[in-house]
Amino acid sequence: MITSMTGFASRIFTVGDETYKMEIKSLNHRFMDLKLRMPRDLNALESQLKALVESHVKRGSIDLWVERQSSVKSDSAFRVNEDQAKLAYGHLLKLKSALQMNDAVTLRDVVNFPDVISKTGTEERGSESFQVLQDRLKSELLQLIQDLGTMRKVEGEKLKEALLDIISKFRVSHEKFLGLRSEIQLRAKDKIKKRVEQCFEAYTTTDEKLRALMEARIAQEITYSLEKLDVEEELTRFKGHIEGIESLLLTGGAVGKKLDFMFQELNREINTLGNKSQDLGVSQEVIELKMWIEQMREQSLNLE
Repeated sequence: MITSMTGFASRIFTVGDETYKMEIKSLNHRFMDLKLRMPRDLNALESQLKALVESHVKRGSIDLWVERQSSVKSDSAFRVNEDQAKLAYGHLLKLKSALQMNDAVTLRDVVNFPDVISKTGTEERGSESFQVLQDRLKSELLQLIQDLGTMRKVEGEKLKEALLDIISKFRVSHEKFLGLRSEIQLRAKDKIKKRVEQCFEAYTTTDEKLRALMEARIAQEITYSLEKLDVEEELTRFKGHIEGIESLLLTGGAVGKKLDFMFQELNREINTLGNKSQDLGVSQEVIELKMWIEQMREQSLNLE
């Protein structure tokens, strides 16, 4: 299947007396860019959680949040460390004396010290309880990644269908170009012949040998000019590119970067078709096709 890089998933779960909320959001990115935010006391798990995400998601801008929402058994959402507060107050008085300052030491000064007031649930855990929390977080994250993957696949399938629908329009245009090829060549040949006739009328000659030589040379130039204006090779490559894009979409996998390259090649052939055909109808069709290519490129940026 084709996978989009856009997705979101969320889970809420309880470990012991604590409730956690875990969210993951994915957006498009050229490479893998993972950002993790979680409570400070869980920082020891950062590398493990990141490794778990990176083992399942290969490309995209990933934001992962782990939030402790509540503690069921706690009477308050905060814990006051009176010993730490007294120690902080003593240090502030010493600093005030050393600096010979007259400012009063306030409660605000004291609570600004680390760990004087902290959220409940952040106290040190025993190794056994921390291991339980670690295992649960990894288990919930794995399920979260699976939920994200499901959403990314659903979005990827929608993008694939949209791209295949546009490719069908390119097939129709290719058939139009095939039908116009002979007509364009015929118009170009008539145009060149008229210019040659005007040239003979302007510069008449009675020398039959000279006229025959001039006509032979002009015939060569006409043939050369028509070969330069022929779009057979471009139409062949055009068809090859749309078949390649279609095959890539139907095969699935990580197709984003490959599609971007193929769109560039397809755009190059369409530009050449417009330049060589010198036909108003073709030029209008080329403009529309270039718009469709740009739309496909924008959509493919979301594919892994």
